Amino acid sequence: MNQELIQKLQYSYTGKHETYPLPLPLKDSLQLISEFFEHNTTNKLCLVFPSKEHAAQWLSVPVALDLIKSDYLQYSDDIYNAYKKYKKGDLMILNNDAVVKWSRAESDFIYFKHKPNKNNEEEIGVPLKDIYKLQPAPKSRNALSSYDRVRKAISSRSISPIDSLLEIKTDGNKLFQKKCLCLTSKFKSFDDSIANVLINQAIISDYFKYDKIDENGNIEGKYPLLISNNFSSLIHSLAQSNMVSYIIIDGFNTVTSRSDFSDIDRKFNIPTILVTDLSEIETFEDIKNFGFEFFNFTKENITIKNSGNQSPFEIFEKKLLNYVVFKFERDVCSNTELESVSQILHSLPKDDSDENLNILKGMLIQLSNLLSRICHVPNESEISNYIQKLNNIETHFSKCSLWLGDSNKPIQESISLLKSVVEKFSSTPSEKCARLKELMNADRYDFIICPTEDESKALNNFLNTSAYTHRPQVISVANVNDNLLSNSPIKAILTGWAKANNINRILSSFLFSELTVLFYQFEDKYYNSLQRRNRKDSENIRATINSKGIRLEGELKKSKGFDDLYSGAEIGETTSESSFDIVAFELKLDNTQYSKYAAKGDIAESCEAKRIDFENSTFIYATESHKFIVINELIDSAKQNPNIYSKKYEALQTGDVIAFINTDRDVLVELVQRNTKPDELAKIKKWIDLWKNLLREYNASIGNNFKRLVEDLKKYECKKHEVTIRNWLQDDNLIGPDSNDDLLSIAVLTTSELLYNNVSKVREAINQMTSLRFRAATIVRDKIKSKLMAIANTSIINTSIEIQGLGRVEILKICELRKESEEIDKRYVHRLIQKDFI
Repeated sequence: MNQELIQKLQYSYTGKHETYPLPLPLKDSLQLISEFFEHNTTNKLCLVFPSKEHAAQWLSVPVALDLIKSDYLQYSDDIYNAYKKYKKGDLMILNNDAVVKWSRAESDFIYFKHKPNKNNEEEIGVPLKDIYKLQPAPKSRNALSSYDRVRKAISSRSISPIDSLLEIKTDGNKLFQKKCLCLTSKFKSFDDSIANVLINQAIISDYFKYDKIDENGNIEGKYPLLISNNFSSLIHSLAQSNMVSYIIIDGFNTVTSRSDFSDIDRKFNIPTILVTDLSEIETFEDIKNFGFEFFNFTKENITIKNSGNQSPFEIFEKKLLNYVVFKFERDVCSNTELESVSQILHSLPKDDSDENLNILKGMLIQLSNLLSRICHVPNESEISNYIQKLNNIETHFSKCSLWLGDSNKPIQESISLLKSVVEKFSSTPSEKCARLKELMNADRYDFIICPTEDESKALNNFLNTSAYTHRPQVISVANVNDNLLSNSPIKAILTGWAKANNINRILSSFLFSELTVLFYQFEDKYYNSLQRRNRKDSENIRATINSKGIRLEGELKKSKGFDDLYSGAEIGETTSESSFDIVAFELKLDNTQYSKYAAKGDIAESCEAKRIDFENSTFIYATESHKFIVINELIDSAKQNPNIYSKKYEALQTGDVIAFINTDRDVLVELVQRNTKPDELAKIKKWIDLWKNLLREYNASIGNNFKRLVEDLKKYECKKHEVTIRNWLQDDNLIGPDSNDDLLSIAVLTTSELLYNNVSKVREAINQMTSLRFRAATIVRDKIKSKLMAIANTSIINTSIEIQGLGRVEILKICELRKESEEIDKRYVHRLIQKDFI
């Protein structure tokens, strides 16, 4: 990697004068990439950051620039060799200006004929270095230019941004470009990383053009940087033309298909750089199994400074700074009754088939967790709510107590203990309440984090009744996002156990310089269990190379990695406590509640979906293609010109507020029907239904054997990944494949002459329906915006609003986004569902 180039790069935002170099960890990464592939025979390098942000995207641009210069130094003669195809007498356009006639080429000169001058001279020799573009003249320009016009074309050369930056002479000519880099990243992530960003006062496309690989592996030309949304698209592209010299992967979660990644690694052996961070800790074992070498950007390997609010790297730098100084404190409180409930519930038989016991166990654990997080004196309404939850548990217990066997008595005892806890909390502050007050009086905290929005509101109301020297802002876990970042250190208190995935999300967010948690003993055991698991996972990515890219041997054992983040206090734990796995335990609780929605049987009656949990104890299973209406700006009183956005699952984050049309009707379908002539719509639907009906009928004819369906389609040149084919079968909202080749494959497979002979009509119908759906979606957004503009504020969250033409619209706040996809029964996809438990 050209160090002079790296030092030369200066980044800024459009319209801002301040410029900033690449942060040192990114500069170190570029040097490390270069040295690693020079010193090692392995072809896979993994860079582990505490938090990566857009590091993969930022690294891809300098690597692409370096490839351009490397190609120029090696293949620049190709520019001039390409001119040898021209013959004497060929009319040419010289440097986009003068019309000349090819005469001959000698050494470093090319001789052209021009219009004779007064001395009857008609030939001029032009040095190769002065020719930046030479192309055949169109028929409309057949008159030779004058000598003066030719001289002007030679002297008026302007230096392109890429030539100025790299100190080369191409003037936009790409003939020398042979190699390229492929960035495997969500398209939106790349677009976000370069939005309004200048490099040395020019946008990236001024330096070079880049292209996005479509799902068929197609690109429109030769580019130094390609972006692939997934490995399925990339493997199709490589099969057509392999110009890729490097692959940079933005996070291991991008590797949605392990088999495609394995195929690329095995067949093409392309040097690959994976950029990951601690938020992906659960995938670290998989990364190791793929044979990556690791370098960890731990504290001793990070030199970082905060460049300020105008830097494109602001969030990245602030998070790394927080990681370097991060301090974690546990304040363990005591409550013997809650501790006893925890011990009883964890000692109950682990019988997955006993549904009643598992439901009761889940209800009791949820209530005990809720009570354990109380850090204030509850008011009458809250106490009444807790009593109602206990009554619900008792009602369920009374219905099934005869079938509980030996578990009957422990369940009864747990209910009695929780009743006692509620009674005491109604009059006496909990130990957590007293401890929180001591912490607030002793130190200055910026935030108090409660696991749920209801808890944050209750605590906030309680704190409003007293005066404090410094009053922290009370927020919920759902509001822990990048908006909290500050130029100053941020200290926060977490009021209790917030589930393992949320604890890990907070720990790996690096939004805080100091985090204090208030735990009871059983919550502390949960934390120790999580940290045991985290330490085990982090062992998989322990550094195997040093900062020079050279493999560590004896030094390997000395590397501590990220151990300081995953320390626990497990001394004195019993054998059962040390073997307890909180992640597995919480997963079982989830399965008790959510297993009923899982797909059973016919694949065409299911969908691959991810769960979105909301603050009001509801959830939605969403496909990755479904778009949600995000109204964050509407409820932000500080926003001058608020807008609303349609976002797919991948673009959502915790804390987003969405407007969800809660109806069994398909509103978009209704709007399309209402705004389209019936005969025109019937014609469109006839063609867009044809391909899907044929595919589903064929799948049924082979006994719904999906594996065979994929293989049969491959026989007829269908190159799509099985995930895409599965969506063709499952997603009722999918209008059609984006390639006519796929339609032809389906036609041949199903022996349908109707489809085969009318592919162009089907494509036209797909385009028409896409346009109709887009217009309908715009109408929906406009209706919601119009209705909410006058009333939108934070008070409408978790409420329902009637909007004419749409029906009941739920205003929901996202508290959790599940990363894992599940096969869900279609009946429950894109439906708002109430959680069964309390």
